[in-house]
Amino acid sequence: MAGQVDNCEGGDTRAYEVLGVIMNVDLRYGTGVVTFRLPDRNVQEIIRPWQGPQGGDAAAGLRDIMDGQAGAFRDEVAGKRVCVLVDDGTRDEPLAEVLPHVCDALRRAASVQFLICTGTHTADTPKNRQIGHEIEKARRNAGLNVTRIHAHDCQADQFLDLGRTSRGTQVLVNAFAEEADVFLAVSDVKVHYFAGYSNPVKNFVPGISAFRTVEQNHSLALLDESTHAAHPWHPRAEQRNNPLAADMVEGMELIAKGRPIHALVMLSAGTRLLWARFGPIREASAESFLVTDERNIQTVTPASRLVVSPGGLSNDEDLYIAQRALELNRAAVMDGGEILFLAACPNGIGEPQTLANFYDRLTAPLEEVIRSIRQDYVLYSHKPYKFAVLIRRLRRVWMHTQIADALVEAAHMHPAHDPQAVVDGWLAEQPDVKIIFIDGANKVALRAVSI
Repeated sequence: MAGQVDNCEGGDTRAYEVLGVIMNVDLRYGTGVVTFRLPDRNVQEIIRPWQGPQGGDAAAGLRDIMDGQAGAFRDEVAGKRVCVLVDDGTRDEPLAEVLPHVCDALRRAASVQFLICTGTHTADTPKNRQIGHEIEKARRNAGLNVTRIHAHDCQADQFLDLGRTSRGTQVLVNAFAEEADVFLAVSDVKVHYFAGYSNPVKNFVPGISAFRTVEQNHSLALLDESTHAAHPWHPRAEQRNNPLAADMVEGMELIAKGRPIHALVMLSAGTRLLWARFGPIREASAESFLVTDERNIQTVTPASRLVVSPGGLSNDEDLYIAQRALELNRAAVMDGGEILFLAACPNGIGEPQTLANFYDRLTAPLEEVIRSIRQDYVLYSHKPYKFAVLIRRLRRVWMHTQIADALVEAAHMHPAHDPQAVVDGWLAEQPDVKIIFIDGANKVALRAVSI
């Protein structure tokens, strides 16, 4: 159990006896846990995502929310065609718990279609098929007239050209979106390393947009201002400057063409619902940003050593997904420091379509990675760009993973078959070293304390 302490006696702890109390720190890895043992004096902080109010019943709270806040929505959708946009299977969230309430609120609609918002992810996956099964089950129980359950395909679907944003992004949207009078976006909200937050706007762009639209929008990820905890709808003026997120909002507005958009936003921990709100998309999103800031963003004094776990499956299914954890928390490690990255990655580097412009470009010399992507951005290359910028400013990034050593080394990282040995090496080199441990790092973001 994380935080457990004991007096050090013999065995593997003999080297620490003179240092006093030994502490166990558990971090999730794949379907299991990696446990570290070290003196408590060397643990600067252990950071985990918010786990919800003690003794709270989020499911009952959701019923109250849908019964109350969705009352006017039921009247609004009566006799209308509704398009429901739900997150795809790359997200870890309690859709099975939420969908029955969504379907109940839609009983009076003339027809309903569900689009699974894959963006550029693969459409036909076991997890997306499972989401389809959950929708069908909830639909059947509610007696809902559902005309379509479809996983968006950014390459194969038919698209409508709705013009360009002020930043030049061509907005090509799934033609199925035209068959709606009202939209409802269902979205788990968390910090996002270049879009500000994962939020219901992303269910439109990139969620149901063509590859070209996503590529043009994501080129803005190279800008320093496109970062976490910044969004044009944020209630705090100082957190509104994010050009990529602003471009997403413009794209969504072109898609909507003035049609109403409502959102069910939630914060979750795995399949547990922690918090939810329902309402017009802007108001619901803005409230979720404040709750996310309060619960999952912390200010820390940067440490020279950082241990990062994305939080186990599905947050470390592959390197493409797991990298988010490093970007969200890079401010917590000093220049010239080291990171130990715990990411099981049973599915390897990432989906096949990402390899050429994600992993393959990362294997070039770091300066070449950064220079070439600045000159020639293509979709997915913001990933190696940000990876290279981080690796370049550190002494070493260790990686404990199922990915083959040769692939880890080609990406400028160092394989760590024994994570405890890495921490032991840090302590041997610097007995008073301070280490920050982060679990569930895909849902938290750390900021450096201002000096």
